[in-house]
Amino acid sequence: MNRYVERNGEVFHVLLQEDAGAWLISCQAPAEPFFVAQIEAFNPLEASSLTEALCPHEALSPHEAESLMSPGQVKRLRLIQLLLGDSRCITDKAYRSALAKETAGRNGTTSRRILRLYYRYLATGKLMQERRREPSENKVYDWAIRTFYFSAKKLSLRAAYEMMLVQKYTDAKGILLPDAPTWSSFQHYFYAHNYHKQPQKIIARDGLSHYQRNCRPAFGSASRWRESPGSYQMDATQGDLYLVSSLDRSSIVGRPQIYMAVDSATQLIAGIYVGYEAGERAVMACLENAACGKVDFCRKYGIEIQPEQWPSQGLPSEIITDKGREFTGSRMEELCRRYGVELLIQPPFRPDGKGLVEKAFDLLQQRYKPLLRGKGVIEPDAQERWAVDYRSQAVLTLEEFTQIVIQCVIYLNSGRVLQSGMTPAQVWLKAMRWLSATGSATGSATTSATVWKVQDVPSKELHVLSLPREEVKLTRKGFRLHALSYVPQNMDGLYVGDTYTLAYDTLDLSAVFLIGKDRDSRIPLAPNQQQYQGLSQAEAEICREQERQARKQAKAAETQASIQTIQGIQKIVKEAERRRQE
Repeated sequence: MNRYVERNGEVFHVLLQEDAGAWLISCQAPAEPFFVAQIEAFNPLEASSLTEALCPHEALSPHEAESLMSPGQVKRLRLIQLLLGDSRCITDKAYRSALAKETAGRNGTTSRRILRLYYRYLATGKLMQERRREPSENKVYDWAIRTFYFSAKKLSLRAAYEMMLVQKYTDAKGILLPDAPTWSSFQHYFYAHNYHKQPQKIIARDGLSHYQRNCRPAFGSASRWRESPGSYQMDATQGDLYLVSSLDRSSIVGRPQIYMAVDSATQLIAGIYVGYEAGERAVMACLENAACGKVDFCRKYGIEIQPEQWPSQGLPSEIITDKGREFTGSRMEELCRRYGVELLIQPPFRPDGKGLVEKAFDLLQQRYKPLLRGKGVIEPDAQERWAVDYRSQAVLTLEEFTQIVIQCVIYLNSGRVLQSGMTPAQVWLKAMRWLSATGSATGSATTSATVWKVQDVPSKELHVLSLPREEVKLTRKGFRLHALSYVPQNMDGLYVGDTYTLAYDTLDLSAVFLIGKDRDSRIPLAPNQQQYQGLSQAEAEICREQERQARKQAKAAETQASIQTIQGIQKIVKEAERRRQE
């Protein structure tokens, strides 16, 4: 019969149905059949719902089954064929035992084996029990693999085998012992026990950070780490090109620094900074850009955009970054404390914790580098012999390169299409509309602002907060800072000889800002130094160097003129003395 029942989690095969009850056999633990008077107490099961190990594939006769079996299975089937052909063997234990003993005597085996095969075939239709052979453990092999192969020394597997022989299978004279294992045995043990697939192999040989960055399982989506806009990932990189001075295009200034803030939920580039400074000031400038309106920012560089092309504006409530000193300094602490921004620091050497901003840098440089080759872009062969001096190819100023970066950011925000079929700017606007509707539905503006995780901050206030500061003494000629003079327009509350805290912008030396006074804090350049108006600190230094060279040349000309004057006077005096003697 091809009928199965279940009770208390155990499956039984119904062998014979009678008026008084039924004969059953356990499928999990095949033993001699037993009689059940109340078969209704068992739960009926469909054969199709059972696993392959618990029931036969089909109800075949012994002759039909032989054509589908291996020679070994056919031999076993013939051992129990006499019992299978007689249903009395199911119900009569003495008759079954006698028949099994007779069969065993004819085939040179034991009745116990005959009965074991008979019960297994009745229960599952199988003649052989499937056994999984687990690889045996060799403690010496295991020790050698974990000691020599799982090591930062990165020995090859063959070298680890030879080190094992040196340590365990040589005598006092260094002679290899006769019972030393073979290389093939050691190699087979390594792969049979899946040592090559263990994470510990990568961690031990290449380090934990390498495994976490490149080999650990990575499920989910990076953009679904945060559900709403306002969580910015920040990082910095050095641009792979050289820039020239805007005052003298023959002067190489250096390579620019690029800082970027990318929203975790929408992949929108919310803020950028491009400049020569790398540090806390650059981080604050990037956040200042993230908080300001992008239409006015782009207009300063001669680029007109629509608000929906770069829609982000405001400070985030969370910043995700690494342990760089510029991201954990005092100015960042002041910003977080003042505006309630949470700073989430990722472990060192784990760029995957802020993968969106890392990828954004990659996409940014992929956009502009092919178009700027031969214009100062540094190629991979820069350190090789006979490589081109890429500094001699530089043609772009900082302002021009910033315009290029802005064009690339606009494309990445409003031109690049994500897997969702929308651009990052469209995803941002959609999320903001949904959050705005959710906040208005609750009737609480505070709740809406909290959910948005983006807060509006006055741009001027944030700009002054982001600037570096220095203690400067007020003199009769004003404040002297970095070789430049700044004259207050209003001296109310200011006294000559006192020391004040000034904030200065290294990108624009037109003015400094007085900190801690309830008044107009902007202090402009002195009238006699207007030639530095609008220059950055680096450009001002170039300008001062040019002035020093000009003064040096003027001094040399002055000295030459003085010598000529002296020589002329001496000539006149000599001529006068000669005439007197005549």
